[in-house]
Amino acid sequence: MNWLYKKWWKCLCVALLFYVIVGSFFVPLSPGISKVSPITFSPDSLYTFQITAYNAHFKNPEAGKVQFWMKSGNDYYCPDSVRIINDNKAEVKFIISSLYQDSIKQPNFDIVANNDLDGTFALREGTTFIKTYTGTKDSLAAKTIAHLDDSIGSALKNESKERITDASVLYTNGSGKLFKCAVEVKHNKHQFTAFPYREILYETIRNTFFHVPMWFVMTALVFFSIVYSIMFLAKGNMRYDVYAHQAIVAAILFGICGLCTGAVWAKNTWGQYWVNDPKLNGAAVGVIIYFAYIILRGSITDDIKRARIAAVYNIFALVVFLLFIFIIPRLTDSLHPGNGGNPAFSKYDLDNSLRIFFYPAVIGWILLGFWILSILIRMKLIEQKHEL
Repeated sequence: MNWLYKKWWKCLCVALLFYVIVGSFFVPLSPGISKVSPITFSPDSLYTFQITAYNAHFKNPEAGKVQFWMKSGNDYYCPDSVRIINDNKAEVKFIISSLYQDSIKQPNFDIVANNDLDGTFALREGTTFIKTYTGTKDSLAAKTIAHLDDSIGSALKNESKERITDASVLYTNGSGKLFKCAVEVKHNKHQFTAFPYREILYETIRNTFFHVPMWFVMTALVFFSIVYSIMFLAKGNMRYDVYAHQAIVAAILFGICGLCTGAVWAKNTWGQYWVNDPKLNGAAVGVIIYFAYIILRGSITDDIKRARIAAVYNIFALVVFLLFIFIIPRLTDSLHPGNGGNPAFSKYDLDNSLRIFFYPAVIGWILLGFWILSILIRMKLIEQKHEL
């Protein structure tokens, strides 16, 4: 146990956590589309879509040409015109003829944006196309052609005149039709270091560096405690009981931190601090199990008897802890990532920009957990010496 009193790993802990905390607060979120209005549109009408982005750079000179598309399946559709309002807002006009509505198999359209600085980003299923049928296909075609030629055509001509004097309009095709087009972009990825933009999560994705490592630390400390509980049962050295006991105390501390950071995250993503979810309930049960360990120790006065019963309890508690934290949530429906069919962060959210902070965060918080453990052990040993 001499390694607990070494200084090099404590210096490493400080350096890693400083790096993680600074990065978690100062690295920006990558661009994304947060809102599109209207959320539905119909054929044969010119719609002006208000697109609200997050952390975009539409007005930045380095952004180059700002492009927008509607995407249905594998097909991209170009707009009639694009007007940039500011860095995060744009007006995009789309129109589609009812002649083409039968060819659209997927009614939910993604709204896709691209520029040289922000790369390509989208809002999945940002708007829905509502098909309309008011007569036979032949009569519908005749009416649509007349409608496009007379009503929409006139409107677009008037709008074209206005656009000539509007410096914010980047481009217009003036056709009055939503048509498939080839997508040509210079950069698909943003040209700066940023954390991934995820719908629902938004800025709270930074909590990945705090909430998730808490459970890594608790698990590491629990396993450390189990090792010394077994060693105590094998050799009867009371010092091993101190190590096992204080490891559980430190584990409970990080378990509480995990529950608190999880509750804050749940409030921002699910709307409530706590929901009836197997993962959340299992985590709470896991912490309560080790609170019971502390209560059990306090109820026994004989030192040897207390240490032996606590060691046996600790071994069985680990099985229950792993069952509620890692096994049951994966077998049932759960809102929590990585459980009940939901993709885990490693598959969905944990891209390279997060990994360069997440892995150091896990190591740094684990080192902090053992640093706290070393202090608790010293305090307990000093307390026992004074009692003697």
